[in-house]
Order: sequence, then structure tokens, then C-alpha cells
Amino acid sequence: MQVKNLAVRARLRSPWESIDLGIALARRYWWQLFIVWLLPAATLLTLCYWLFPESPMLSGLFIWWLKPVFDRLPLFMISRALFGSPVSVGTALRHFFSPNRRDWFLWLTLRRLSPTRSFDMPITVLEQSGGKARSSRIGVLHRKHSGAATWLTLTLYHIEIFLLAALSMLAFLFIPEQYAEGIEWMPLLQGDTLWLEWLYNALYLLIMAAVAPFYIVSGFCLYIGRRIELEGWDIEIQFRDFLERQQRERRARRRETPGTASLILLCSLALGTMLSAPPPANAETVDTPQQGQERIDEILAGEDFHQMKEISGWRKKEVDEVKEKFPQWLIDFIEWLIDFIEWLFERSPEDTESDSDFEWGPEIAKILELLFWLGLIGGLGYFGWKHREAILNSLQWHSSPKEQQAPPETLFGLDVRQSSLPADVCAEVMRLWASGDKRASLGLLYRATLSHLIEDFAFYFGDHLTEGECAQLVRARQLETEEELRPVSPTLSHFVQELTANWQQLAYAHRPPAEAQVSTLCSQWQEEFGNDR
Repeated sequence: MQVKNLAVRARLRSPWESIDLGIALARRYWWQLFIVWLLPAATLLTLCYWLFPESPMLSGLFIWWLKPVFDRLPLFMISRALFGSPVSVGTALRHFFSPNRRDWFLWLTLRRLSPTRSFDMPITVLEQSGGKARSSRIGVLHRKHSGAATWLTLTLYHIEIFLLAALSMLAFLFIPEQYAEGIEWMPLLQGDTLWLEWLYNALYLLIMAAVAPFYIVSGFCLYIGRRIELEGWDIEIQFRDFLERQQRERRARRRETPGTASLILLCSLALGTMLSAPPPANAETVDTPQQGQERIDEILAGEDFHQMKEISGWRKKEVDEVKEKFPQWLIDFIEWLIDFIEWLFERSPEDTESDSDFEWGPEIAKILELLFWLGLIGGLGYFGWKHREAILNSLQWHSSPKEQQAPPETLFGLDVRQSSLPADVCAEVMRLWASGDKRASLGLLYRATLSHLIEDFAFYFGDHLTEGECAQLVRARQLETEEELRPVSPTLSHFVQELTANWQQLAYAHRPPAEAQVSTLCSQWQEEFGNDR
């Protein structure tokens, strides 16, 4: 993905702004994304109709379960369009199997019910990440925006259900009243008519295809917004624009005629001569800093800076609190619901037989009981997963020790192996600084610090982390010390934060620190790591 070709403005957005941007893009490309999602799904549903005509419910469930497969092709299309290289519907359909080759089994099993599917899918389809690299990437992206991605999934799923119910009611309203009275509704509701179930499958397929572009593009925009925040795309684009403007100005100056350049030079000399004339003497000019300080003290001691004003007035001492009451309609609805449930359970068998051969009360009670237990189990499971670390710590349970990962040899282009460090790090740092190679000097101190943090404190800094995130891990170790890991002192944490800030200023902003600051950092490094060598 070429950042310079981004079709939208790269700036920091809140999660809801990113979703709003996704809705706007989905409206723009809706027809293409709708066709790309619908054609493979409709083909598969037609195949299920010919192969399993007696199983419409299982066929519909099968199509619904394969939604992650159908979502990948619209994601491929919108990613190309957003970065300036759109593809046609035919070209996208010819590449149907290419985006679905990676991790398709996991997306149809373990990750199928993931509430952040639209937010996580670009990592598999666009970044082609899997295994530990994907898990670490997910951990970084989910620090923000994961809640918005979950609400996006829940909201659009309910929109699908509402649209299905609304279209069903609309179809019922078109039935003439004289025909509606003669329709036997019980076989229809009990699923005894296969043609109606297949019709519902086709209707729900159209609804899923209509809603899918908004879901996919909004999740993709959440992913793009998170990457802009992490990788600073907005800053990079501004620097590129600034560089292009500078190059255009240089080319324009080179095309200027010699006569124009001479005229500009003469005007500049005349203006410089006028400005070089000594200014008129001012009797109130301050000659020394001491006199300036005395003058400032005199001004501050004046009456203008020592005025006091007394303001009196009335204000309320106590504010009456208005207690909110439940609305009357809600109370009436709850009372009606209680009466209805009591009526279901208190009906006599004679009343039930006189109304219908089908007993609704026990069946509704079973459904309500099932929904209650499912909700209770789901809530307990979610609560346990959300607070699993606190629960395990309180019960003194610890997971089995993980396999120790091999320490990296390079980070941020720096060699962090212990064997690459000189015998006296601080002396070599000051020698390089004195010779004028400031980047190599501070880089040596920074990579020596990373090397000792990896070797002595068992830190694991992955390739996906930035310098700032490495410093945050050190600070987190200081605040929450784990028993099996070596603790980090506050002085070491402060030293790592300060060294990281100075290294970022030098490496990216080309602003070297003062020599005294480098000397202080060397002294602090010697105190923290000098005894370990």
C-alpha cells in the first residue's frame, strides 16, 4: 500500500469518525461491492437448492456461516480503490480464490463468531500475517478501536434482522384481506412449507449482500485509522508534500531569467544598506540585564498589578434534586407482562383444548427458560474471560511457562547482540561524539541499553514494536512487577524513557542533544548496567 496514493485525507480520527467515513465510502462503491459479495453466495445457495432441496434451514445456515469467505473479495476491492488502483467487478471475481487462501479454516472455525471480524480481516487479507505475527499485530491494534468494531458487528447484525422482519411484514401487507383470511398460518410458522423457507433464504441472502459493504468498509476504515495513528501516515504525507513544494520552488527559481535575478539582487543590496544604518538612540534603552530586572520589578510593584475588587451578589445555596420516576407506560407494560405469564401457567387443560390442539404456554416457557440460561451462561463466560487475569491471580493459578523465545539480533536496524558491543560502552560513546558522529554515538548507547534489557531483564521486543512501545513495556514492568521476572527500578525506567526520547529526536527530527546531556546519560547507563559487565 502506497501511502501517498491514499484517496482520503490521512488524519487522526475517532473510531466513530472512521465508521462514518466507511459508511460514506460504502455508499460510493456500494453497487460493485454488492455484486461481488452476492454472486458467489447466490451461486452456492443455488447449488445447495439443487443438491439438498429438503434442507432449506441447513442451507441457509451454511451460507450464513461462510460470510467471512464472501467478505474477503469486497475487502480486496475497497483496499485497491482506497489506494488509487481500483479494480473492476470481473477482475475481482477472477481473483476470488486468491484472498481466501490464507487462514480460511481458522476464520470458519475459531474466529467465525469474532465480534471484531471486520477490524481483524485486513491483517489476514492485506498484510498476509499469520501465527504469532498476527497475534502480536492484533494485540497492538486492539488497544484501541476494538470496542467500536464490536458495536459495529452487533449493530449491523440487528439491522439485518430488522430488515428481514420489515420486508416480511411488507409482503404480508400486500396480501388482499379476502385472501389473508383463508390462509392457514400454522403450517407456515411451523416450517411445513419448503418453498417459503427457500424464499426466506433468498430474501436473507439479498439483505446480507446489501448490508455487507457497510460492514466491511467500516471495519476497514477502522483498521486504516488505527494504522494512521500508529505509523504517522499523516505526518509522512505532510513531509512528502513539503518536499515536493520545495522541489517545485527550486525548479521555478532555476527557470528565472538572468535579468530578473540581477534586479532582485540589486533590490536586496539596497534594502540591506538601508537596514544596516544604526537606529536612533533611545534614552530609555536598557543597557544591562540588571537594569532590565530592576525596571521589571518597578512595573510589577505598580498599582496596576495590585488592584483588589470585591464583588457581591446572590447565589443559590442548595439546588433541589429532581428525582426521576419510571414512566407510567413502562410500569403498565411490566404489569401486563407479569399478568400474561401468570395467565399462561394458570390456564386449565380444558381451556387449552378449546383454543387449539397446540399448547403454547409450556412451549413459550421452555423458550424463555432456554434464552435465560443461554444469556446467563454467556454473561458468566464473558465476565470470566474479561477478568481472567484478575481471577487467576486471586486464585493463585498460573499458566504453564511459555517456551522462551529467541532474543532478536536486530531492532530498528540496530544490532542488539551482546557480542557486538565494545568492552567500554560509555568511553566509545563519548569518543564517537567527540569525532562528530553523533548518530552512531547515541545509537550505540541506545542499542547497548536494549541489549542489556533483553539479556539481563528477559524483555522480548518484537519487530512490530516501536521505540516508544518498548519504553512503555519497561515502564509497565516497573509498575506491575511479576514474581518470575527481574523487577525494573524507577531510576532505570526513567533512564530508558529519557534515552528513548533523545534517540527519537536525533534519529527522526535530526536534533542532537547537548554534550552534557549525553555525558549524563552515560553516567546513568554506567550506574544501571556497568556492574553487570
